[in-house]
Amino acid sequence: MPKVTRWFIKAGILYFIAGVVLALLSEVPGVKAAPLLLPVYWHMLVMGWITQVIMGVSIWMFPRKHRDRKKRESLLTWLAFWFLNTGLILRFLAEPFIPVIQQSTSITVVILLSSILQVLAIVFYIAEIWPRLMQDKKRKRS
Repeated sequence: MPKVTRWFIKAGILYFIAGVVLALLSEVPGVKAAPLLLPVYWHMLVMGWITQVIMGVSIWMFPRKHRDRKKRESLLTWLAFWFLNTGLILRFLAEPFIPVIQQSTSITVVILLSSILQVLAIVFYIAEIWPRLMQDKKRKRS
């Protein structure tokens, strides 16, 4: 199993645990921050847990082909990992303050940067995984 796969899965598990804890905290009576944490909880579960586990497992299950095995782990997979996680952390830090601090330029910039990093992570992942999904005949010609 590639190292980057293990990192994706471990990070996904951490986000799953954090998401469940946030979900439980939001159900505690008297917690006023619960509505502010709802989007963070959903991002932790969907992008943090589900997406990362899917990305990690697919990188493992669709290995590089015979001529590419020398280069075990691609820069694109690591960029996807770090961009996705940096974007998620920025999102988790800024998102609860969106309703509280209306019209804040700094919060808007952080959310925008977070979104750009996450989109770039998905682009890097697709660029890495797409050649692995090609049929053998097409791969030999390219």
